[in-house]
Amino acid sequence: MEIAKYIGLYLLKNQFCYVHGLGNMELKKVKATHDGTALQAPSYEVIVTPGGSIDDNLANFIATNEQISISKAANTLREYSIQARKDLALGQEVVIPNIGKFVETNGKVRFVTDDNFKHTPASIPTIKNSKQLDEQNTRLAHKPAYPPPAKADSVNWSMVILVVVLVLIVAAAGYFIYTYTTQHNEQPVVEAPKPDTSLIVPVTPVPDTLAPQIDTVDSAAAMVFDSTLVNDYRIIIGSYRTRERAEKRVANLTLNGNKVEMVQKDTANFLVITPITCRVVDTTHVKDSLRRMFGFVGVMIYK
Repeated sequence: MEIAKYIGLYLLKNQFCYVHGLGNMELKKVKATHDGTALQAPSYEVIVTPGGSIDDNLANFIATNEQISISKAANTLREYSIQARKDLALGQEVVIPNIGKFVETNGKVRFVTDDNFKHTPASIPTIKNSKQLDEQNTRLAHKPAYPPPAKADSVNWSMVILVVVLVLIVAAAGYFIYTYTTQHNEQPVVEAPKPDTSLIVPVTPVPDTLAPQIDTVDSAAAMVFDSTLVNDYRIIIGSYRTRERAEKRVANLTLNGNKVEMVQKDTANFLVITPITCRVVDTTHVKDSLRRMFGFVGVMIYK
């Protein structure tokens, strides 16, 4: 693989070429000079500066032309650079075909441009003959300075499409706002739990020492709270603002094997109720279980 040839080709194509270890090669134009007898035409020379921006452009260029992977091209380029530094350290020259050569002087790498090197930049396309120039001038002369005004009966379709798109956006936004508001207004109504008076134990009043004495033992026995008493309760497990939502909830729960019913509390509150039979002391535990089972925070005993 002729790395030196590709370095020269890349330099002529891009006006610069960075080679790691050798430096940044730049193609510079030398102005025309006059030696007192004749005018010397402008020429080009290659200048090498240390450092430069490290990139893979040269490796990509080599890989594309050689039809190999970029990693293989980069490895070959690195091996070429290492060998070139060794040759320069030994006082040898590293030649770039048809362009010049690398030499090392006092530990610094420089590039000597070949005396026969000539570079012609890419030409700028111009009008080939006077006939084409005349045609171009004729077109420019007949071209109006400003575009002609649109006809009165013409339709600006771009404006029509823009208006239609804006109308669709406004309609979609209104539908979204309406749907969002409706969903939030139909959220289940959560009522504050009422105190469960069934668990309140009557307090025996303090006897008046001045009043006539009565049989306090029998009275206290009559007021003892029976913790084994079992009652039937109707527990609220849902509350909705519309009958349709309440009936739909009852249908779903009944389909899953739950025994439920719907009770209309008023014109805007429809309750879903399930019957429960339990001991008085277990009502709090039962309500907590129903709250977790049905996901309704306002579980309470329906009076």
